[in-house]
Amino acid sequence: MSKYEFVSISEPLDVGTRIHFDDCTNNAYFVDLPNSVVYRYDLKNKITTKAKVGNEPLGFMFPVAGSNNKFIASLTRKLVFVEWDGVSPEVSKIEPITEVETDMKDNRFNGGKIDPWGRLWAGTMGPADDKGETIPNRGALYSLEKGKLKKKLSNIGISNGLAWDTKNMKMYYVDTLQPKVFQYDISENGEISNEKVVFEFNSNGIDGKPDGLTIDKDGNLWVTAIFGSVIVKFNPNNGNMLDKIVFDTPQPTSIAFGGKNLDEMFVTTARIPVGNVIPPSPAGTTYIIKNTGTTGFKGDRYKE
Repeated sequence: MSKYEFVSISEPLDVGTRIHFDDCTNNAYFVDLPNSVVYRYDLKNKITTKAKVGNEPLGFMFPVAGSNNKFIASLTRKLVFVEWDGVSPEVSKIEPITEVETDMKDNRFNGGKIDPWGRLWAGTMGPADDKGETIPNRGALYSLEKGKLKKKLSNIGISNGLAWDTKNMKMYYVDTLQPKVFQYDISENGEISNEKVVFEFNSNGIDGKPDGLTIDKDGNLWVTAIFGSVIVKFNPNNGNMLDKIVFDTPQPTSIAFGGKNLDEMFVTTARIPVGNVIPPSPAGTTYIIKNTGTTGFKGDRYKE
């Protein structure tokens, strides 16, 4: 029997992702990307609410510092500010910030996260080809700091997981089309350098593709394997796999630590059709995983 305890906190979503724990309000936020819906799970009252954000793919939606109802989000290729009270079925305001890759109309934002310094990191991906496979090298990774946008990486397949080690000044990153996790040196002003691979899926016998990423207080990384049914814990210093959490559904997506003691793991899953077959229930469910044996870090807010 697994030591891990799974607690469901959402209805099945088509592509649940980008989960974020906000300790200021004791809420977890996550999105259903293709349906442009944001969800809030109130940890105190154990209630999940949701709101329609727009009619475009909603890549992520994270809280903004200094407000409990303002968020930064992506809609297709646009970055926007959103106002939502956390309970109404629709958001009250959407304010544009900037738009990227206007010359590539089929691209869209995908992965994103706020770093410990209050910057947004957000990456794009290209469209699918005739076989339904994402066209490689069409995306890029950007940072947004106090409204100023900078391109950080090019030739990205599907931009996804991000994590930071502020003690050793490292950034970790996932391009889902490459079965590995990358490490960069990062400065306090957000410059990255010295790309290095710190974990390989293939050599560790991990099926699927890397997606979400988080770091714990011991400096170990946890990466979800979409289409692989697992979360893998590993040491980025030597690439050694330390543990696996096995799911009853094949598509775990994003991951974050949260809860009162930051020792619970919040994980979204998807139910993306494979060969025109939609994975059965519980695919698409969002979970809190208890008994992780470690603690992580709270989600950070975007600083305007």
